[in-house]
Amino acid sequence: MLSPDNVDSQWRPSVSSHFDGGDEGEKIDLSALFRSLKKHWRWPVGLAIAGIILAVLHTLFSIPVFESSGSIYLGNAEKDQAAASSATEGLSLVPGLVQAPNLETQVQIMQSRQIVEKAIMQSGVNVSIMNPDQSAVIHFWYWLLNGHSFGVYENQKTGLHATMAEAVNPDLYGQHLELKFADAGRYQIYAGKKWILSGQLDEAAVSPYLRILIKTNFPGFIPKANRSYRLTIRSPLSLYNAFAGNIAVSQSSKDSGGTATLSYLIYLSFQNPNPFVSQRFLNGLMLSYLEQTHAWATGQSSSTYDYLNGQLEKVRSALETADSNLAKYQSHSGLLSVTSNAQAMITQMANYESQRSALELKLRNLQQVSAELRAQGEKKVDPYLMSSLNDSVLNGLSDKLVTAQNRKASLETMYTPKAPEIQQVNKEISAIRSAIASVISNQETQARQQLDSLDTVIDRYKGKMGQYPKEALQVLSLTRSTEVLGKLYMFLLEKQKEAAISKASTITKNRILDTAMVRHTPVSPKASKNILVGGFLGLLLGLAVVFARFLMHKGFHSEEEILRRYFATPLLGTLPEYNGFPDADIRARFPAISISDPRSGYGEAMRLLRGKLYLFARTSGAGKILMFSSADPGAGKTTIASQLAMTLAEDGKKILLIDADLRNPQLHQIFDCKQTPGLSEYLMGKSDLESCIRVMTRFNVPLSLMTAGQIPGTPVELIGNSRFADLIQDARSQFDFVLLDAPPYPSVADGLMISQWVDRLISVVRVDTTPRKTFQDHMQGVAQIGCPLALVINGTPSVQGHADRVQSRTSGFLNLEEKLLKFVHFVQKKQG
Repeated sequence: MLSPDNVDSQWRPSVSSHFDGGDEGEKIDLSALFRSLKKHWRWPVGLAIAGIILAVLHTLFSIPVFESSGSIYLGNAEKDQAAASSATEGLSLVPGLVQAPNLETQVQIMQSRQIVEKAIMQSGVNVSIMNPDQSAVIHFWYWLLNGHSFGVYENQKTGLHATMAEAVNPDLYGQHLELKFADAGRYQIYAGKKWILSGQLDEAAVSPYLRILIKTNFPGFIPKANRSYRLTIRSPLSLYNAFAGNIAVSQSSKDSGGTATLSYLIYLSFQNPNPFVSQRFLNGLMLSYLEQTHAWATGQSSSTYDYLNGQLEKVRSALETADSNLAKYQSHSGLLSVTSNAQAMITQMANYESQRSALELKLRNLQQVSAELRAQGEKKVDPYLMSSLNDSVLNGLSDKLVTAQNRKASLETMYTPKAPEIQQVNKEISAIRSAIASVISNQETQARQQLDSLDTVIDRYKGKMGQYPKEALQVLSLTRSTEVLGKLYMFLLEKQKEAAISKASTITKNRILDTAMVRHTPVSPKASKNILVGGFLGLLLGLAVVFARFLMHKGFHSEEEILRRYFATPLLGTLPEYNGFPDADIRARFPAISISDPRSGYGEAMRLLRGKLYLFARTSGAGKILMFSSADPGAGKTTIASQLAMTLAEDGKKILLIDADLRNPQLHQIFDCKQTPGLSEYLMGKSDLESCIRVMTRFNVPLSLMTAGQIPGTPVELIGNSRFADLIQDARSQFDFVLLDAPPYPSVADGLMISQWVDRLISVVRVDTTPRKTFQDHMQGVAQIGCPLALVINGTPSVQGHADRVQSRTSGFLNLEEKLLKFVHFVQKKQG
């Protein structure tokens, strides 16, 4: 047994010394990570290619979306802005007052549900008329195959379209209805076998279930009798919800001398899978907006105009009747004229009647203005109604009200409703409106009093006319009616012209600048963008997989990681990856052992390991008996032990290599020799030492080998036999170095028994293979044994590339040298 005095204390490990750098081991080794990326490059490349393929498939089977765009000039907003600017003159230095609040309002109106639904109904985009065998979906690949043309969408058309479609029964929305034609353009619509509607082409059709107007796209086109189509109607509200997010409204602005100048051009765009639907809807949206704003702008003037027009029709009809009656009576009675006094009385009464009509119209206007003032909100008073009252006070108050309202609209772009500035202008507006209401109330009272006075005068004149004879009285009555109605007609006609002028002046100034145009290429999908994104995402996923595998990998990533974790443990050497050894699956046919090429990186590393072993032996004086162990079977301890044994023997050392792994022996396979007799036969006393040791000289290297022999049932008890100690003592005296290939520790306890007889335990750890946790348990177990320890790091990839390059260059030089020597020998032989 090796005495404690023969063990060098500086090589005796301690439990704490091996794990001082444990935290350092958790750091990411970038060089190891790059090596892992290089090793597993197929993951990012493969997933990037898969991402590109998926992106291509997604693009080809996606539905192309087309965008139409148009523009509107908001003349009304510019007019309001001019009014607001003049109202806020003197405050123009305050930021924000130049912004036209009406402009943002108009933009919101364009996107309102009322306008959008009206555009949907008028453009008919909520109705599709298709052949029964047609598909409403066109994929991107089909569009590509058809030459990037809108013709594929034209082919969907049937020569028919429908507008103003609205289902009275909501259950019809979304159903596939049958549109069946008879002769002469008559048709019927069925839901299954149930009749829904009958109609005629180009004429509005109404039934208890449905309202629709079906038109032809081409003049003179009439579907053949018994021709059927598939008709589908969608709810305008559902389309509004679907379209709202696809309507884009933008406002351009110009930068003039560092000051933002508003542009009253509004650009609209809309996206839809069908380019014709996109174009029709956007044009319909702009037209619906113009119609609605025009109706709002002319609403008040139209009300007065319509009232006067109705009254004018009544007076004209009454005047025609009065003239006819007068002519008939004069022809019948023979009384053609009346006295001058009677004629003067009639003329005066006509004047009074005209004055009374004017007062009634004024009273009606006053009542309408009063109603507008009492209405909720801050509705602007109709300027025509104010001007028709011919009151300078009211005109001045009206101008002040407009100015105050414009100023408030400008201030609202800067302040909240509770701000003092807003509160002040609200008080001013309320005061003006109250003053207008007071003036209106006074004028209403005055107008009623004047009407009462005129009624009294007219009644008095009627009484005077009753003094004339019956025939004259009838002529007077008819003449009076003709005169009164004639003047009243002329008065109403004049007022109607004034109302018409006011109505024309309130026509909206908004105009469609550019009708909707559709881009010839879809806005989505973007093939190149999708492919780039798909490839990039696939690459990222592949890199993430490699990085995840790197983080989750249980083995050591690099030599540096091992040295960081176990920096206090002596390092005997590092060995690179070497591919010169045969694989395990061909060991049955070929000898597995081959001495490493001395010109390779592995051979050079093995010689360095041999030199360091000499150095350890000289410094400690007790380094002859070496046990090779590892934490797992795949660390390469058996190969290292055999190669080191041959390298020592090559240097002239007397070496004994013992296969002490009685559970999974391999040295007999490596050296291609018999397994028995061996260590187990010697320990059981069945064979002597000389018969169990074989001298291997295949590579002209005298190497003594003791195989494991027959695998025993209880290897631990056999190794604990006293004959094992005798074997070690005899080998110590006969050989320069004794190398024992022991089983992994602490997975089996054999190494614990063997370690008490050896000078050093050489622990082999393999980069990228040996699990960190397993090796940590191994090092803790070794530390508890108390045997001197040294590390051999196997499979370092950083050395491999350099070694292969050195080997390639060295082999080339040696081959050239060998050829030169052969040539010199040949020349000498010829000369001799």
